[in-house]
Amino acid sequence: MLRRMILCTTGVFAVLLSACSDEASTQKTPRAIKAVTVKSELVGEVFRQTGEIRPRYETPMSFRIDGLVAFRVETGSSVKKGDVLATVEKTPALINVASASAQVDEAKSDLALADLTAARNWELIGKNAVSRAQVQQSDANLQAAKSKLEVAAATLASAQQNLSYTDLKAGRDGVVSGVSINVGQVVTTGQTVLTLSSDTELDAVFDVPEQMLIENLNESDVEVSLLSNPTLTAKGKVREVTPSADAATRTYRVKVTLDGALSGAPLGAAVAGKVTLSPKRLFKVPASALTSRGQDQAVFVYLPETRTLQVRSVKIERYGENDMLISEGLADGDIVATAGVSKLRDGEAVTVEKGAQS
Repeated sequence: MLRRMILCTTGVFAVLLSACSDEASTQKTPRAIKAVTVKSELVGEVFRQTGEIRPRYETPMSFRIDGLVAFRVETGSSVKKGDVLATVEKTPALINVASASAQVDEAKSDLALADLTAARNWELIGKNAVSRAQVQQSDANLQAAKSKLEVAAATLASAQQNLSYTDLKAGRDGVVSGVSINVGQVVTTGQTVLTLSSDTELDAVFDVPEQMLIENLNESDVEVSLLSNPTLTAKGKVREVTPSADAATRTYRVKVTLDGALSGAPLGAAVAGKVTLSPKRLFKVPASALTSRGQDQAVFVYLPETRTLQVRSVKIERYGENDMLISEGLADGDIVATAGVSKLRDGEAVTVEKGAQS
């Protein structure tokens, strides 16, 4: 009986010793954790807005004289500098040129006669054949003839200039983006007859809400893409923001200068613009890494030198669907635990799963 009790007691002690040995072994084996190596990136609030391609320069074109429209180009016509865009009836201007030219010819004849008379009188006065009063009169007539020729020449120049005004010419290369008159219509001086737009220097134009103006947009970088072909993108910079809102829409017009990537885009093409405001250096970390430290939000950071965890308070800028952006508390190269954080403890010895760091 005694022998049996001793054997039982011995067996119990053996089981207890085995359990203690297993527990000690478990405590000595560090927990393996999943983790990522973080690196900051420049992140800001992204705004997107649709707009359209517009020419940087749009010039309203008008005649400098009144007249009846005899010719005009069509909307969409590509033109070069010096090309005729529209013409008014030339007959009145041609008549004025002919009349002024005749006046010049007459003035030249009068001047030649006055010059001859004055020269003759100066010869005769030496022979006492004419009076000094006659010489003075012939000199006065000569000066009057010269003045008459100058006036006639100026009148002719003005008439010729008005004749040139019957042709409305392009002052630069471009495309006719709008026409507001028709052949046979009478136009007045200064009345807009068409609009000439640059077709190589383009802007992307957006009407944006007030909240986008929380900071100065001037010189901000903007990414612009065609809605019809999103793969075709261009970089641009904000060059102009209207100082006041549109009375009807309460939006502000923003013009973005584009690089050459969209130089072939048609005027009026719909585009999408993307701008990043207030960029900050942030760390993107999986949302599963979040824990707490008292009242603070925190993450566990693995310390390679001690192979332990350190709970570290962080400031979260904003949350994503599966991640979070941290602005304070981390540094480039930190190794952050990303799974099972509820079971981890500050100062705990751990190992990082092979291939878990990135």
